[in-house]
Amino acid sequence: MPIVFDNRYARKFPEITTSQPIKPDGKANLLWLNEPLWVELSAGDKPPAKLADWLGGLEPWPGAEPVAQKYAGHQFGHFNPYLGDGRGLLLGQVVVGEKLQDIHVKGAGPTPYSRGADGRAVLRSSVRELLASEAFYALGVPTTRALALVSTEGKIQRERLEPGAILARTAATHVRFGHFEHCFHRNLEDTMKHLWQDTIETVWPQLANASVAEGFAQVVKRTAEMIAGWQAYGFIHGVMNTDNMSIAGETFDFGPYAFLDNYKPEKIFNHTDAGGRYGFFQQPGIGLWNLKRLAQALSTMVEPDELQSALDNYETQLRQAYLNLMTKRLGLSAVPDEQKMALIGGWLSLLEVNNADYQLSFRDLIDSLESGAPKGLLKQSGESWWKEYQSAINGYTDIDVMKQVNPWVIVRTHHAQRVIEASEAGDNSLLEEYTQALMNPFDDALSDSVWARPPKPNEQVSQLSCSS
Repeated sequence: MPIVFDNRYARKFPEITTSQPIKPDGKANLLWLNEPLWVELSAGDKPPAKLADWLGGLEPWPGAEPVAQKYAGHQFGHFNPYLGDGRGLLLGQVVVGEKLQDIHVKGAGPTPYSRGADGRAVLRSSVRELLASEAFYALGVPTTRALALVSTEGKIQRERLEPGAILARTAATHVRFGHFEHCFHRNLEDTMKHLWQDTIETVWPQLANASVAEGFAQVVKRTAEMIAGWQAYGFIHGVMNTDNMSIAGETFDFGPYAFLDNYKPEKIFNHTDAGGRYGFFQQPGIGLWNLKRLAQALSTMVEPDELQSALDNYETQLRQAYLNLMTKRLGLSAVPDEQKMALIGGWLSLLEVNNADYQLSFRDLIDSLESGAPKGLLKQSGESWWKEYQSAINGYTDIDVMKQVNPWVIVRTHHAQRVIEASEAGDNSLLEEYTQALMNPFDDALSDSVWARPPKPNEQVSQLSCSS
């Protein structure tokens, strides 16, 4: 059967939404479709021939009721009450099993919340979000998903004139921390109560009868687990504003993100983040800071003291989730926790001192375990750590587990740029090829693939633009 929408959000919250159709920007061409995700959403139905026209706004998508959402947020630590979907529209929800999934489009044209901007998305940023979301999904880190990408005939002015695009994505919800900040600062108490209850029920049906404090505890836990995934895989989000934080704890609104190539944890990629607020090491603390802003917004519904215990658990939950992931990545399941942290710290120090590749160094460790002798970085300058590691694991190896969590292929900025340039020139074959590799990142057949290769010195990127 075709995708069937249940537009409950638009029906329930007209006071924080504005209905409007996708505004066409010329002819739309389907560049990429996530066929497995489409099958999941449509219960096996084939994608319609008119999908590009639906996403491009040339014809209305049957059953969809597009709305732009109003919210607020703290941007780089400063409250901004004027935020909202400035270029995105929530098309509606789709029933998938016992849960709902949002379908949302980015680049749909100006809305009342565009603040004078053009409401469009460029192909560059759309491809980057597509790559990151599918890579994270394959890695097992909570994330929105990319459903489809269409090009438009529009030429969008950013730092340069760029081709336009519209990206369709799915999420457990598009409700953000900033939604509740908007309700709090506008004294929309009834809206806040209904929005909180509806969001918790939508994302976690088993918590339908939970208290606000219990629901908040789930948001804290999921946020901690998400950020632990970022830290374990060397991901820098770049713009952790509260309006970019999902209540569902899914990686959301990819901007000038990067996965580390060489392990330089102090590196700042977002050229607008001069103070380094959203640097790699800062992300766990910013996650807690953002959760405190959410707790403040919820204070009209619940006593702040009732939320404090969940906030107090955040650091422990993040640390445990990180430890669990790094235990798998380094094969430390037989090692006591206190010794694990020492080995993880020593490993990261080794990578940093040697400016080593963050992803492929884990594969060197696997090679070393399989051969019984240090390889790569471990042979060059890591023998001391290797001996300590061997003593700790005491002959017990987790090689099979390690191979299931240590990717050959990750989103690398120089590969993404190559894909973007090809797509801008009308060649989408690299987009399909790279995406397939990212969806199967642990496949040993990719070990010699071009997509597994780290950047050469002249291919390394020092800064990324937030404009999209």
